[in-house]
Amino acid sequence: MDKQGHAISLILLAHNEELNIANVLRVLVQVPEFDEILVIADACTDNTVKVAQSFPTVKILERPQTKGKGDAMIFGVSHSLGDIIMFCDADIKNFTTGHVYQILEPVINGRAIMSVGRRDRIFGLAAIIPKIFPLFAIAGERAMTKEFFDSLPRDEHMMDFGIETVMNYYIKQRGLKLALPRLKNLRQIVKERKWNLRIGLKARIGQIGQVRRTRRAMKQRIKKI
Repeated sequence: MDKQGHAISLILLAHNEELNIANVLRVLVQVPEFDEILVIADACTDNTVKVAQSFPTVKILERPQTKGKGDAMIFGVSHSLGDIIMFCDADIKNFTTGHVYQILEPVINGRAIMSVGRRDRIFGLAAIIPKIFPLFAIAGERAMTKEFFDSLPRDEHMMDFGIETVMNYYIKQRGLKLALPRLKNLRQIVKERKWNLRIGLKARIGQIGQVRRTRRAMKQRIKKI
């Protein structure tokens, strides 16, 4: 894939992902189009950093306290050099370089300002819904121009799991092009399995609440514009 003069930064978000982050990094380091791979170790208390350090070409940025997923993404972008940014979660499996190229290609070639991968799960339903309702495309595997990311408002809705929803609403409100490639066989390791039922369920409920609050806020905000 021709980079067409672009510098591309990959930002991998990780919070206590020692069991899976190596599987994701093994794929990412095979992509020569990345000018840098940044691991944002967000308040990790396990061996996430140690595992990431086994990949010598990866740059690791540690944060002693977490302020939310969105804040970690903003932090990562502020330390990146690319004019195209790709984000990736560390809790995915069956990830391939093919998935990476599916996400990057529309942005590199100017066909989209943002490209969001649709995870192929729940018998394909999770991939179908965002195609019909693009505002529901909240997967973490996405690429965009840094210019678009930097144009987003830095308010409370950008700090947590609502950040992907904010991106989706502003793409639509501004009439910008969005690509939604379907990433076949890509799966996410659910929080209840990563940690335990109690901690995972609590985190899931909190995440759902953040996304719902952000959707309501964005609907009201867009109506006023």
